[in-house]
Amino acid sequence: MTILGKLNDISIIFGDDVILKNVKGDIQADVVIGIVGGNGQGKSSLLTILSNEVLPTSGRVEWIGTPPSISYFQQEDEHFSEKEDELDKLAALSKWTVPEGREFAQLSGGEKMKRRLSRAFAENSQVLLLDEPTNHLDQESLSYLRKQILTYNGTIVLVSHDRYFLDEVADYIWEVENKKLTAYAGNYSTYRDKKAEKILTQQRLYDAQQSKIQQVERQITELKNWSSKAHADSTKHEFNKEYYRVKAKKMDVQIRSKKKRLELELTKNTVDKPDKEKDVSFSIEGNKKKGKRIIEAKGLRKEFKNSTLFQPTSFTIQAQERVGLLGSNGSGKSTFFRMLLGEESYQGDLWKTESMNIGYLRQTVFDLPENLTPFEFFGPTDFEIRGLIQTLMTNLGFSKEHWMRPISTMSMGERVKLKLMEFMLDQKDVLLLDEPTNHLDLPSREQLEKTLSTFPGTILLVTHDRYFLEKLTNKLLIFENESIRKVEMNYNEWMHRNNESSIEKQLLTLETERQAVLGKLSFLKNNAPKYSELDVQFNELTKKINDLKKK
Repeated sequence: MTILGKLNDISIIFGDDVILKNVKGDIQADVVIGIVGGNGQGKSSLLTILSNEVLPTSGRVEWIGTPPSISYFQQEDEHFSEKEDELDKLAALSKWTVPEGREFAQLSGGEKMKRRLSRAFAENSQVLLLDEPTNHLDQESLSYLRKQILTYNGTIVLVSHDRYFLDEVADYIWEVENKKLTAYAGNYSTYRDKKAEKILTQQRLYDAQQSKIQQVERQITELKNWSSKAHADSTKHEFNKEYYRVKAKKMDVQIRSKKKRLELELTKNTVDKPDKEKDVSFSIEGNKKKGKRIIEAKGLRKEFKNSTLFQPTSFTIQAQERVGLLGSNGSGKSTFFRMLLGEESYQGDLWKTESMNIGYLRQTVFDLPENLTPFEFFGPTDFEIRGLIQTLMTNLGFSKEHWMRPISTMSMGERVKLKLMEFMLDQKDVLLLDEPTNHLDLPSREQLEKTLSTFPGTILLVTHDRYFLEKLTNKLLIFENESIRKVEMNYNEWMHRNNESSIEKQLLTLETERQAVLGKLSFLKNNAPKYSELDVQFNELTKKINDLKKK
């Protein structure tokens, strides 16, 4: 395998917070490298260094020969702009539909992603850096993105929390964890198997080491007891004091020798205890007052310059309902959220009860004051409130250093958690969640699902995560054919409303089953008895899905 470049002792430090420390790694030519790790572990920071946008605190990226051309696709880009002549070029290069008659700012999250991805692939750089490229994309778009990556002529380094996608495209996995980078050959499932084996081996070595330490410490204790007895005996015997004194000194020498051998052995062969998975905890109380109607649309419609998003439609949302918004990219889901918040014009009537306290989690999380620290943003007024905020930050996986770090230095996943903290402190009773699992690592996704399942208020949810949608909603707003209609079904009931047998529906069923298996896997440790059984089940479902996609 040809080496394109190397990471030489890369360190990244923000203030007193060390993100990565002296990491090394080889960048192979013509492969796909997936970067995985928890929120805030340095995945996106590593991409900014590879892109030459930011210099590391120490160390450097060393390219072999002439430095390659590099394209960098960021998680979110609020400053993305296009020229009119570029639209035709992108439309010709990509099978993705490029909507006409709408400015970039008016597009849905999925449409914006496709626009930006089209440009990134069109540049045909030798190295393509992709930061969470699957966010906001529907299944058809994900399928096309997968083909684009697998046929790309060059090296791709991508950050993703999507296990399925990494299984399908990755040749190598880089794991960033605890300030270190560890490289694994193979896709995500192979990496998880190798890591589980590595952790098990480390645990066995650690246990053996601890057993050895206990054995030597017992021997030292016995020698100390004998030494104490020898010293005591030397004072009891009138004629043999020197004999017992020499015996006691020999015992002391043996004790010191044992200690030195143990210390030397530990210095040479120290085995650290394997790190445990970090726990994440959310808790959103909400307003528990029950009402009836909280949102009502009458003759609601939305038009752009040369297109109609949806024609006159009417529906009602009741208090404490959990409604999933279902539709393809660009069908109007995010636009509807902005209409509810008064940020988007519309025709017809859209009534909202005056008493509801809305929390809106945007796709891009750019509505946080980036120049402020969490301490400045949340502004604790007294010691008790400050203690509550610090407890929440700790529960969400933040370190003490995050408390005084500018929000601009935090990852998108960390910003999502800060936004959820804002909801917790303000006790929202209506949550508008636009792709809430984007940017979150797997433990955070699972914990968010558990939290929202106990939320007593109203939820309107946009997500392309079918497992998440099935678990959290019991009603649907269907966005299709330039219309919105409410159906009194959950996602599973809607998908199986007819007895039609199609490849698409089979895929949806298998995907839902695979999501359920992943949900169970996320709660288990790698050495748990059921982990291997579930992992086999996951791989079997993946094979069935891949076989169907080839038809």
